Amino acid sequence: MPMVFPVVVDRVVRVTPSMVRITFGGVGLDGYATSGEPDEYCKVLFPHPGSRDVVIPPADGEELPAGVEPAPQRNYTIRRFDPDAREVDIDFVVHDGGIAATWAQQAAPGDHAALTVASGRFEMPPAGHRLVLVGDATALPAIGRIVESMEPGRHALVVGVVAAAEEEQVFRTAGEVEYRWVHVPLSGVGEALRSAVEGLPLPDGQVFVWMAGESEAQRAVRKHLRHVVKLPSGSYSTMGYWRFAREEWEERYEQVKAEIVPTIEKADKEIADDEEFFDALDEIYDKVGL
Repeated sequence: MPMVFPVVVDRVVRVTPSMVRITFGGVGLDGYATSGEPDEYCKVLFPHPGSRDVVIPPADGEELPAGVEPAPQRNYTIRRFDPDAREVDIDFVVHDGGIAATWAQQAAPGDHAALTVASGRFEMPPAGHRLVLVGDATALPAIGRIVESMEPGRHALVVGVVAAAEEEQVFRTAGEVEYRWVHVPLSGVGEALRSAVEGLPLPDGQVFVWMAGESEAQRAVRKHLRHVVKLPSGSYSTMGYWRFAREEWEERYEQVKAEIVPTIEKADKEIADDEEFFDALDEIYDKVGL
């Protein structure tokens, strides 16, 4: 388990009807550090339902007392980190159900949580490359930070898939940004993400596509960019942040885990190229209905 920093809720602000920004602070953030990449994320540890305390897993080699479960945790993008003020902003998409969304909707100053250190992988492409940023609501915090980090003369297209016009966001930037918004209910997010990318007129050469959001859509988008558009691997990056029917997917994974894990481990050892490995992983998952 990475180093964990206990935090306290300082402020809660409603960004849009379905997004809450929580500012974390407290002396527990002494020594906290992030990587600085605009898509960096950390694990957020939450209290168990009905409790205010966060059960932080002990250091490696130690165990929790019998009957004590470690805190539930989820990955979230760092929206802002101010080391001088000892503050971390994280934007939560709120909805019915789920440990994180339920906690975020009820969060108030003084509530407790914990964060791990943050890391990301986004690198701004060379000058002259057009940025294409595609994502659903969960990707907007990272898209916001990417747009805000753009220098003068940089151009970007943002394609956002959200529930309604009131969920749209516009970000301050020194660059030039075109926004295209697609409004769909939650059930249509995956298809909307796929269609948005497949309908993009991507220029040859100087373009970089970044996409994040629902995991099945992410897999389809990666396949499209790699095998249909045939972008080189350095010209796109895709990430799955969440999954429709997560419990069903995890149940199926547990059923086939013993069958596929040795194959995945073998591929990981034998395939050096990341995108070739993801191709192999997709094939393994497809064969077992994942």
